[in-house]
Parts: sequence; structure tokens; C-alpha cells
Amino acid sequence: MNDVAQRISLGQEYVSQQHAQIQLMRSVTRISPVAIVQHLFEYFAGTGFERHRHFVENVQLYAREYREFVMDMDRSDPDSPHIIGVCEGMSQKPVNPESIPVFEDTLSLIHDFNAAAIDLFLLILFLVVLLSGAYLAFVRIDV
Repeated sequence: MNDVAQRISLGQEYVSQQHAQIQLMRSVTRISPVAIVQHLFEYFAGTGFERHRHFVENVQLYAREYREFVMDMDRSDPDSPHIIGVCEGMSQKPVNPESIPVFEDTLSLIHDFNAAAIDLFLLILFLVVLLSGAYLAFVRIDV
């Protein structure tokens, strides 16, 4: 079981590093108004990196819950050799399909709006600066 825990830990570490790199690049691209609009569309459409990160977290929670379910079902069978991960080493008793945990992945508009608030603020700031610059350029021209 130690090998499984080590593989899970390495996988989670890899995903964490990958997400950190993506988050860094998304922070750098916030310089561009086009990238900010793209991020806003992703937030409100329920797609993009933030949605992917949320989905991966839900999958990891479900995988942990499912592993615990399998181990609990195996422990409840006294005839099982209790060797998790090997088909012949686990319980052969049938499992009620309703007892298997169900994966749930939810979308939250409030969470998406909170995540998009910074990008929305930056886009409004870009717009104000751009319109102010255009107004000042127009005022300086002699007609």
C-alpha cells in the first residue's frame, strides 16, 4: 500500500507543479486586454484553466473516497485475503451498485464570478485608461 500512496503523492505533486506553471503564465498574460477578455469568457462559460483545476480537485477527492469504499468493502468480507489492487486478493462478493459512491462535479456561478472579479476590474481599468488617453488626445488638438 505504501507504493500506491507514493505514486499518488508523486502524481499530485506533478499536477500541482503543472498548475503553478499555468497560473504563472496566466498572470503574465493579464498584461493584454485580449487575454483578460479570454479569461472572462472562460470563467463565465465554465471552461478554461480554473474549471479544469476545480475538476481535477473533485476527481482527486472522488478517487480517495472510492479507494476508501473499496477497502471498506474488502474489510467487511472475512473470507478475503485483503490484498488491495490484486483481483484474486480482494473480496469476490457482489457489491450493491447503489452503495458505490457517485462522482459529482458542480458548477458555481458565485465561485466563477469571484474568480473573474480581478480580470473584470483590470479590463475596466484598461478601458478607463484608454478612453482617458483618447479624450486627452482629442482635447489637445486645435480645431
